[in-house]
Amino acid sequence: MATEPTSPATSLTAPVTATRTGPWTLSVDNGRGATLTIGMEGAEGSFSPVELLQAALAGCAALSAEAQLVDKLGADASVSSTAKAAYDRDTNRITHLSNTIAADMASLPAERIEKLIQAAERSVGTLCTVKRSLTHGIEATTTVHNEAVDQPAG
Repeated sequence: MATEPTSPATSLTAPVTATRTGPWTLSVDNGRGATLTIGMEGAEGSFSPVELLQAALAGCAALSAEAQLVDKLGADASVSSTAKAAYDRDTNRITHLSNTIAADMASLPAERIEKLIQAAERSVGTLCTVKRSLTHGIEATTTVHNEAVDQPAG
């Protein structure tokens, strides 16, 4: 059975808790006031687990490229990041994630656009924890326990 990381270079992030709120619906809380709803694919008003993975990649990549883009395009730069997933239903597995960051670079000369694109892609490759983790592989463990047994007797 896998254990939580213990090396000096490894630290645990703050936990995120998903709590059942109804049939096939969960509310996720990060402990800092942000919440979102997870539901089955296609459920109104919620993200599916696959969409959350896509959102994690899109958001992380955009945040990682932001400094480069804003530095060259200005503080009000228009930037969007779109992640797509290829899903194999037979194996119940995502087989490929792709992400595209779009920014209006029309104010720059062509040679500066290419340099900015390269710098932004380098930043994503270096700084985006989600992309780096997906690329290198992640060990994921799940433990189920009896909450009634694990609570102190009252």
